[in-house]
Amino acid sequence: MIALISDIHASMAALEAVLKDIESVGGVSRIFCLGDVIGYGPQPVECFELTAQVCSRILMGNHEHAVIYGAFGFTPIARQAIDWTRDTVQGYAKTRDGKDLWDLLKRLPVKHEFDDVLLVHGSPRDPVMEYVLESDLWEGSSDPNKIVEIFEGFDRMCFVGHTHRPGVFTEDHCFLPASELVDGFDCSEGKYLVNVGSVGQPRDRDPRSCYTLFSGDAVYFRRVEYDIEKTSSLILENPHLGDRLATRLHKGE
Repeated sequence: MIALISDIHASMAALEAVLKDIESVGGVSRIFCLGDVIGYGPQPVECFELTAQVCSRILMGNHEHAVIYGAFGFTPIARQAIDWTRDTVQGYAKTRDGKDLWDLLKRLPVKHEFDDVLLVHGSPRDPVMEYVLESDLWEGSSDPNKIVEIFEGFDRMCFVGHTHRPGVFTEDHCFLPASELVDGFDCSEGKYLVNVGSVGQPRDRDPRSCYTLFSGDAVYFRRVEYDIEKTSSLILENPHLGDRLATRLHKGE
């Protein structure tokens, strides 16, 4: 069994709750992180160090990319959080304990493949930046070939994060939200793209952390309660992080 986590967004309370749940499940041989360990939240260093300790691989997310190369195209509140995150990570990297952190951040791969499985943060077409959205399936989409090209970009299974909205995209252009797959989803036949959900900032109106288990034949979405108030309070205490980043955690949006 493999666990796939993504979009922790510097929330130690959420990350620790998810790791505890993974341990309670038992039989998980590897944990992969699909990016955005940092950004938005108040504990980027702590989350990155813990994720590096427990994960077999961490991928480059758009927030890691923005911290390294600049937050182009981000909203003002996201850009401000990224600037603070960059200063915090670089400051820690100058210490003896953190000297390797910045180098590790810059070396994150944009994708990882094993067997017939592709792992990316965004999409097969653009592993770091592109969103795969339910609206991409709608008639009249601005990019009608998008889903077709995305499914052409992997062999059988692709796991992504980025949108913070867990669920399964099918080859016949349907989206099955995680909330409708409480008993798991059989993926033994066919081709699927799975959004694993967000550990630290869910956006499907369920504020609980979300991650995914993959057995090879099935995927299971796990929702985990965590101390939202703990992360929210740390955000509110930080003058570089906007109040909106705290309040949205309670609503899962």
